[in-house]
Amino acid sequence: MTQKYDPQLVKKIQEKQYKEIKRGVEVIVKPIPDSDIKGAMDPRLYRSMKKVHFLMKWIPKSLMKIDMGPKTIQRLRKMFNSVDSTPMVNETIEEVHQTVQASDGYVIPITIFKSQKTIPNAPILYFIHGGGFLAGRTEVVAEALRLFVANTGMIAVGVDYRLAPENPYPVGHTDCFTVLKWLGLNAKSFGGDSQNIFVGGDSAGGNLTLYCSNQDIEEGTNLIRGQILLYPTVNMGGIKDKYTTFTMDDIDMYEKHEALIRPSIEMFSQAQEMFEKILGTNDIMNKDLTPYVEVSEKSPVTMISSGEHDFLTIESLAYAKKLKDHGVDVTFTYYCGLGHAYIDNIGNYPQAEDCMIDIANFIRRNKV
Repeated sequence: MTQKYDPQLVKKIQEKQYKEIKRGVEVIVKPIPDSDIKGAMDPRLYRSMKKVHFLMKWIPKSLMKIDMGPKTIQRLRKMFNSVDSTPMVNETIEEVHQTVQASDGYVIPITIFKSQKTIPNAPILYFIHGGGFLAGRTEVVAEALRLFVANTGMIAVGVDYRLAPENPYPVGHTDCFTVLKWLGLNAKSFGGDSQNIFVGGDSAGGNLTLYCSNQDIEEGTNLIRGQILLYPTVNMGGIKDKYTTFTMDDIDMYEKHEALIRPSIEMFSQAQEMFEKILGTNDIMNKDLTPYVEVSEKSPVTMISSGEHDFLTIESLAYAKKLKDHGVDVTFTYYCGLGHAYIDNIGNYPQAEDCMIDIANFIRRNKV
């Protein structure tokens, strides 16, 4: 199969992109390739969200109540675990399923992705999936990782860490760092370069990425060459300052699309309150869960990407500002017309393909 859009749209994104200062951070703005309407949704996302919006009207409000009980967890997992990407990689990609043993004896599943043109001593993209800490799986982002290895000859590794609430904090976090340490010891065995491990993740996976980076600094393991944060959860505790505080007026919304844009932003805002229950802790203000509270000047070179209509974009920009103030090299890409989780839609949105190109270029620029 091939992508569900004209491939030229990816080129148009790159031709139209420009730099701008947003909330004190220089960002690379990525306009919608085939629309110039300010604050509009990308037309592909708009078509999809119109269907969802229509269905939501017929769902009883009782079913929309998020109480974090077993039935709610089951519904959320069904939603977050769906594979929404469109296959667009024609090359056969080798996917090796292995396990890494945690300190408590649990075996953590990982998947190693390699193309038929893997380069010698290949840099590694260690990617941690999102899903609100309670859902998600590597397969959701697998097509993005297949595209990455097919286009670069590098290696990608996905991890299926243990999920909350059955496995409360810090189990999922420590699983991810355990796998990072395993990669440092075993990269050579599958053709990877332990000096060029780039850790990345989307949404909750971005939070887990930062945990790995901060532990790498604290323990002095020096395993991470760079970090890639896609619409990351960095301010779970809701710290309020001049960079994190915002109103809806700070977000451009095309009037005809506002009925679809506004609810998704408001939903994410309310979701922040559920994390204590999901993770089984009363301390979400610690730096593992709210990394915004303490940013290290030793943080690795960083790429952050987020969408115009994503609630997490404000805290992502705030985190980027702190990194920059500490002298850390940060690249921030900002996709107009998109909300959350666009990397899950590789093959559906040209921006998702463009994002994977940017990730590859970021690694090329910063590898040793």
